[in-house]
Parts: sequence; C-alpha cells; structure tokens
Amino acid sequence: MKAVLLVLTNPASPEVEDEYNRWYTEQHVPEGLQVPGYACATRYRVFEGWQPFVQNFLSLHELEVDSVDDVRKVCDEHIRFVVEGKVARARDGVMDRANSRAMYYVALEPEQTSRVTPAQEPNSIFVTYNQPRTADVVDEYHRWYRDVHLPDVLSCPGFIRAQRFRRTDITMIDQPWVSDLDYVNIYQHTATTVEEYNAAFGVVREGIKSGDIVMTDTLTPNAPTAVYGRISPTLFPQP
Repeated sequence: MKAVLLVLTNPASPEVEDEYNRWYTEQHVPEGLQVPGYACATRYRVFEGWQPFVQNFLSLHELEVDSVDDVRKVCDEHIRFVVEGKVARARDGVMDRANSRAMYYVALEPEQTSRVTPAQEPNSIFVTYNQPRTADVVDEYHRWYRDVHLPDVLSCPGFIRAQRFRRTDITMIDQPWVSDLDYVNIYQHTATTVEEYNAAFGVVREGIKSGDIVMTDTLTPNAPTAVYGRISPTLFPQP
C-alpha cells in the first residue's frame, strides 16, 4: 500500500533560506530516508498565488507499507532517529519550528495516469484538500472523484498523474495539521513556472465553464488548494 508524508515548513527568516534549503535537501531528507519504509522524497516550494497556508515549503515522502499500523511504525522509527541524532536538526535560527507541520496519508486507490501527457518526473504538483459535503453524499463524492474528475483533469495539458489519499491521525510533529478535511488529492504536472501552470489550469477552468469537465455539488466548499514547484531531485534511500 502506498502512503505519503506531507511536511510543511519555512526557514526562520529570508536571510537563512539558502542555508535552510541546503540543510533540508542535502542532509535532512537523505538522513530521514534511511528510516525503513520510505521509498523516496521530493521537495517543493509554493507557487505565488497558490498559497493557502503560511508554510511555503513542502517535502513529500512516499512510503510502501502493508497497513496503517506500518505507517505508525515508520513514524515512530523516524522519531527515534531524530531523538538519537541519526536525523540531524537544523541549527537554531535556521528553521521556523513553531510553524512546522506534518501528516501521513494512505492511498485510497491506485494512481491514475494521463493518456495525453507522457510519463515523466513532475516539475510541479497540485494539492487539493477536500471531503464530502455531507454524510449522505459520500458514495457519490468518491465515485465522481475516482471515475469522473481525475480522468477529466488528466485529459488537460501538462497533468501527468493523480492519486487520492485519506488522512491518518499519525504525525511526527505535535502541532495541529493545516486542514481538518479527510482527503488530499495530489496531481503531478509538467509546469516549471507559475505562469506555465496558470496557463494550463486555465484550460481546466474553461473545461468546467463549458461543462466538458463535470463538477459535483458533493464537495465541501472553499477547501484549500496549493500548487508547488519542484526544488530538488527525487531523492532515494542510499545503501
């Protein structure tokens, strides 16, 4: 079963952003990937105009596990690595620890892929949080997202893959997560700049307006949406 860890962070100040990014990409993520269960990790920075939260940076870790209990074991082991110094903390004044957030999610269903955009490493990701508006529309909400909406969006330019995840109650950070909504949807995209992404998303908006992209009234309104550009290669555990 696939799971993901979303970690949202900031540097402590603009003056230390370069040091923060070097530490995070070159030390923090590689050391964390030595925890058994992690498959890879990639770092992203939010695109201007697509920032629903105060945190600008996203670290997206992928896990291969057999169950939610295994996710909890990975989290506990990750915490142990930090406590024992196997995953080094940034020096004081480099990371904004007060606003750091983390949450594990598990896959609802297999990843879907585009039939129009060739498979490739994404340059950006589109992250939407949502859940059914009311309890009586749960089945229709999931049917629409799985069978209608993801295929519709994946037919638009630049969208590579998409997958839906369910939130767990597992986190390494003793701070409330940024959203109380139950589900997150992660779309991978080819755009390297916010201008490229905005142009591509304009096609989605036009599809919604014309009815070619079918929407639903089962969605919770005003749910947060974020778009991030990739700032690191995909990193893998080292032998």
